[in-house]
Amino acid sequence: MSSPNPVSLATPQPLRWDIQALRGLAVAWVLMHHAQLPGIPGGYLGVDIFFVISGYLITGLVQRALLAGQFSFRDFYARRARRLLPAAYVTLALTLLASPWLQNAREQLDLAAQARGALLFASNWVLWQQSGYFQGAAELKPLLHFWSLSLEEQYYLLLPALLWLTPPRWRRLAVGVLGLASLALCVYWLSRDASLAFYALPSRAWELGLGSLVALWPRPGPVPAALRAGAVIALLTLPLLEQPGWPHPGPLALFACLATALLVQHPADQEAAPRGLRPLVWLGDRSYSLYLVHWPLMAAVHSAWVGSGHEAPAELTAWRLAALAAALPLAWLLHRWVELPGKARLRGAPGWMALLIGSLALAVLPSLTQRWVQAPEGHDFARLTRPNYGFSAHCDAEQPFAPHPQCQRGAHPRWMVWGDSYAMHLVPGLARHLDEQGGPGLIQATKSSCGPFPGLAPYKPEAAPGATFAPRWVAQCRAFNEAVLDWLALHPEVRTVVLSSLLTQYLDTRQYSPRRLTPQGLLSGQALDEAGLRQALLDDLRRTTQHLQAMGRQVLLVAPPPRAGFNVAACLERRALGRWTLGATPDCRIDAEHRDASAQAVEAWLRQAGTVLPVLRFEPLLCRGDRCDVMRDGVMLYRDQGHLSEDGSAWLLPQLDWPAPSAAQ
Repeated sequence: MSSPNPVSLATPQPLRWDIQALRGLAVAWVLMHHAQLPGIPGGYLGVDIFFVISGYLITGLVQRALLAGQFSFRDFYARRARRLLPAAYVTLALTLLASPWLQNAREQLDLAAQARGALLFASNWVLWQQSGYFQGAAELKPLLHFWSLSLEEQYYLLLPALLWLTPPRWRRLAVGVLGLASLALCVYWLSRDASLAFYALPSRAWELGLGSLVALWPRPGPVPAALRAGAVIALLTLPLLEQPGWPHPGPLALFACLATALLVQHPADQEAAPRGLRPLVWLGDRSYSLYLVHWPLMAAVHSAWVGSGHEAPAELTAWRLAALAAALPLAWLLHRWVELPGKARLRGAPGWMALLIGSLALAVLPSLTQRWVQAPEGHDFARLTRPNYGFSAHCDAEQPFAPHPQCQRGAHPRWMVWGDSYAMHLVPGLARHLDEQGGPGLIQATKSSCGPFPGLAPYKPEAAPGATFAPRWVAQCRAFNEAVLDWLALHPEVRTVVLSSLLTQYLDTRQYSPRRLTPQGLLSGQALDEAGLRQALLDDLRRTTQHLQAMGRQVLLVAPPPRAGFNVAACLERRALGRWTLGATPDCRIDAEHRDASAQAVEAWLRQAGTVLPVLRFEPLLCRGDRCDVMRDGVMLYRDQGHLSEDGSAWLLPQLDWPAPSAAQ
């Protein structure tokens, strides 16, 4: 069987203006979402639209060549390389060259891994590994957007072989079955590891596969105009909707993909784009270049903005809009002078040689750029701002508590630190203090975000299944805390238990909806107001303290240090290097105006907690009036907006008012 009008890989089909308009709409949604403009919570659906279009176009290209007997793997991959790599390589090179003056030290380490992932078409897997509580924020990763390009490239690597190996009459069935399997895997992973479901090809292939299925299916007859209009309306309105309780890709992604598939399968009647849609077609023609350049600009703004908060101030919004405005002319230049010439001229041996030289240069560039800007002597910012897990990263528990050899000092420790990451950061300094007191030994029982409050759960109703603060995580937190109590009951040699927590996740009703836990470990259905939360947390602290005291343990609570409304370590690093810095005090000190928004609620609760057990505070060491220091004796005390650095912990903890050794042991 052959096509009546065979089209080889070297003879591209003319671009359909309606598909280019869809591309323009997709990239516009993505840009507006990344600018965090209000009222567009689902702008990320633009990527799902892209996936369907990409699957449709690439499958049509391969299918036509196969049916005409003209398919060549070499020609196919050469064409993909000419189409995608020149603009991507220029974007990578410029981002890496600018990074020493725009990014912090740890961000540059992440960027190097992201660049290697981009070169190997594996950005999605690198970024999945870089997701997590102690990892850098996604908005600080200049190559974050390469995850979708890598996912598409992985699909391009596999699809031609699948179609080539499958007889023509079975291709639709093969793609359909694999697409359904991918969708089922996506649903399964969403309830267990939403980040993996987001980044992995096996759980996103169904979106590209839907486009492939449309390309393989004989075009049916005309569809009612109302159905086409409904698909258009869907793509115009779905990004405006919230998707509570569902991580992405959820139901909205499915609806967006189905609407896109309908529109690409049924071309528009007009031969030319109506005047009103020509701006979208213009954007669609440059959508690849625009997608490439916009996010590094946005990440540069985010790196400079060291402030925090859940509502972006007007200053940050203005800078984001400025980044988008700059992206348009830069995308035009990239499209005009790199993307189009590369596609037309990089042919034969010279083209492959140019791409090979570019790949090798980009492979070594990250290691060179990291050395171009030197920090002040004695300030290794990558080390100073690394995660402070306490003894080891193994001490951030995933399972119910059980002693780990790397999470204790001494064969029979007499002290325990119990709590969340704000307990972890105490360990380096407390271990040093105990060593100075004769080394009674210390064991660490910690789990990120899980405070030492067995009867109360930090909870977010909108959290994705399997994510932190979702019901499954709440059960894990409770199991961890119960295991700590069970272990303590069997180990009377531990004489002092130090509790610590951020506390915000139990007291801030704007971000969380903490609930009491029933005796069966289930979430109580009753939401508590602020006063009720303070009392519930105090009651739980009292019960836990009395339980431990009944075992003969001394119990202490270490309050979190003064917490800034900005990233203290990033501020100090950027000020030290003379970099553009937004959203912080001029000297990076913490003042009343720049305290974390939850500070008042935490402070009020700590005053009540002082009636239950001794509370050790950092404020007497750091604060004068309403201003708190963030450096002492040249030591950078913080690693972010609230966690102590390892050096800061070692400097501060020995100076707290610990009980005398005779009373503690």
